[in-house]
Amino acid sequence: METPYLLSKITQSALDLKAINLFQFDMEGKSSLTDYMVVCHGTSTAHVQGIADRIAFDLKKDGLLPLGIEGYNEGTWILLDFNAVIVHIFLEETRKLYNFEELFQDYPSKSFE
Repeated sequence: METPYLLSKITQSALDLKAINLFQFDMEGKSSLTDYMVVCHGTSTAHVQGIADRIAFDLKKDGLLPLGIEGYNEGTWILLDFNAVIVHIFLEETRKLYNFEELFQDYPSKSFE
């Protein structure tokens, strides 16, 4: 699956479930871990888990499973690893604590408010 399509599909799936303050960070050529990072948050652990479920479900229809999922049971910070795109879905309080926007402020980004 081409990275632009993957990134678009992840973003749309998250937005379909009302993910809040979604950002895409372009890390291509700057990170050995991934090409893009998607960051968003939900209003409750159920919302955070629902966003993760929707992304995984929509991509599974295209035959793509995440390489790894972390934090699902706790639901405060879920990481989905799709290799070229890593997704971080937070509870708002947890997102504020880690402040990814400041941490990755030097990377090109796109916001979906």
